[in-house]
Amino acid sequence: TREEIIVLRINFTTHVLGPLAALRLRQEKITQTLRARDSSVAEAILSREVKVGDQMRIALNNRILGIAKLSLFDRVSWTKLDIDDAHRGGFDSLQELGLALKRAGYRFKSLDSYTFYRVQFQWRAAQPARLSEVK
Repeated sequence: TREEIIVLRINFTTHVLGPLAALRLRQEKITQTLRARDSSVAEAILSREVKVGDQMRIALNNRILGIAKLSLFDRVSWTKLDIDDAHRGGFDSLQELGLALKRAGYRFKSLDSYTFYRVQFQWRAAQPARLSEVK
């Protein structure tokens, strides 16, 4: 079979996540991120360049951690997010998620004034030969 081309890379930073969530990302426990409409992630999905089921690279501080499959993409407001969203994002509470969003740049107005794009993904089992090719 033909190797699937991976066009999307989701980059996380320790600065935004914080040390505990960054550790959870390295452990492949994070399965969701919230992004802005003008992010490369949202634009690739909205333009249909990437669709549910496609694979993407997951990176922390520009270092590839692994490959995951896009499982859900939708638009949400802060008031529609719940504790499960916080947990999928690597946080223990909505308050922690909110602080991370502020570190990511959502600090100029209240969080319920923003629209977020929720991106959920499933980690693919590591295949060392393939992971070495995606660096």
